[in-house]
Amino acid sequence: MISKAGIKKIVFTGILFLLTANTFAQISSGRIVYERRTNLKKRYGDNPRMKKMITEQNKIRTENFELFFNDSVSVFKNIPDAGAGDGGFMKMMTTRNTTYQNSNTRQKFIIMDLWGSEAVIKDSVERKSWKITENKRMISGYNCRKAIWQMNDSTRIYAWYAEELIPTVGPEGFEGLPGTILGLATEDGSVVYFAKEIKAMVPAAATFQYPDKIKDVYTEEELKKILFERMGQWMKPQDLDAMFQWL
Repeated sequence: MISKAGIKKIVFTGILFLLTANTFAQISSGRIVYERRTNLKKRYGDNPRMKKMITEQNKIRTENFELFFNDSVSVFKNIPDAGAGDGGFMKMMTTRNTTYQNSNTRQKFIIMDLWGSEAVIKDSVERKSWKITENKRMISGYNCRKAIWQMNDSTRIYAWYAEELIPTVGPEGFEGLPGTILGLATEDGSVVYFAKEIKAMVPAAATFQYPDKIKDVYTEEELKKILFERMGQWMKPQDLDAMFQWL
């Protein structure tokens, strides 16, 4: 027969095991692979110039990205699809930016994809006012809580974050939640990111080193102004805003 002291010891050992297991289950650095699905018809459907090129067969573009992170820095970049060819003109309808971010200095460095050319942005990280809800869903085996950010008068962004992944990071530099964002989507579903592979690891320091010998570097507002001045006759203001909405 087990004594009272023995029962207490078993209970204590069990609690200690659960606490230890929970501690080891938390991830502070690693690599996440996201799949991004862009519904071009939803994103550009009200644009008469785009309507002619978007069909039911080509309206969905699927692309993969990877996020390397630790407790202070992260880098988010596209994973080229070697088997998909260049994608032709449809490839130009989505962006494949590379985003370096430092949560300590609140600085970001973005190599922006502009129709096959690059422009570089160095700016501060915007603080987003997230509204955390009680809604939850499972993403790649992690229990995630839903949060909402009102981007502007007409656009809301949904994010699902996992507290088991400690750093406040996510796709495209989105952050500011008590955990890592594993799902991100516009309210209308025109752009959706979901994590499909999560690996705990320690990325090499060189992974987070962005190129620092680039001649032309802009803030977001500076680059937006330049693009509008040079391309305003071909681009609508809303098209330009769409390019910057994820930065």
